Amino acid sequence: MNGETIICAAMFLAASIPVAAQAPGIVDVLYAGSLVTPMEGPVKSALRAQGIDFQGQPGGSKALANLIAAGVKTPDVFISVNPALVKGLGKRVAHAVTFGSTSLGIGWSRMSPSAQMFARVANGSMPLLEALETPGLKIGRTDPQIDPKGQYTIEAMQLFAGPQSEQRILGSDENNAQVFPEEDLLARVDAGEVDVGFFYRTEAVARGLRFIPLPGKAALSDKITYTLAVMADAPHPAQAERFADFMLRGEGKRILQKAGIDYLDLQKTSL
Repeated sequence: MNGETIICAAMFLAASIPVAAQAPGIVDVLYAGSLVTPMEGPVKSALRAQGIDFQGQPGGSKALANLIAAGVKTPDVFISVNPALVKGLGKRVAHAVTFGSTSLGIGWSRMSPSAQMFARVANGSMPLLEALETPGLKIGRTDPQIDPKGQYTIEAMQLFAGPQSEQRILGSDENNAQVFPEEDLLARVDAGEVDVGFFYRTEAVARGLRFIPLPGKAALSDKITYTLAVMADAPHPAQAERFADFMLRGEGKRILQKAGIDYLDLQKTSL
């Protein structure tokens, strides 16, 4: 077999291999920790089937935005719970859209020592405020300094219970007995180590937790929104755009809707 024949054979072999198998693209995404269950599960699997290797890092949106602003992280895409954090990145963002919303409430697992009590709250036979004021109740929430959900929790409880009851239930903003990293909080609630936690409906539904939204305006449904930003210096720009389309209009949208996100009119929410 001469050299020309070998080259032709190699070209034929390469052409016969599916594109995804030849060179799976990489998309590097920093995203709000409340999305960890769908992102590391069905989203990652669906992207892999399309030849895209999803490399995600969850965390508090504020902490992730700080890493980007400092140049410590250079993702292809950033998904934040707070649109202001994306706007604050300025020219680092190529384009962005606020695509979905959710509500804030409490979530617990069947392993919770207080599961029966919160079941009574769910069926209306016990007031939520009374349950949250139960002596010795182990409550979990995230850090208001690095995670928007932590700040939303304080704001929502002040709306729901009033400043004095909020302080009585949550203690100080940085109460070490209640504040956990986002991913750690989910694991602790799953295991019943924490009786109840403050969660977005998104993460509670995706995790299979029982969930009750805070009543009325305290659910902050008009305020808690997800924003997807494609970064101007994305290392993998083509995959970044494919990922954005997948999440905003494709299978990723259906996955997140199933996980509890209400999608918005994208024509009205571009930043």
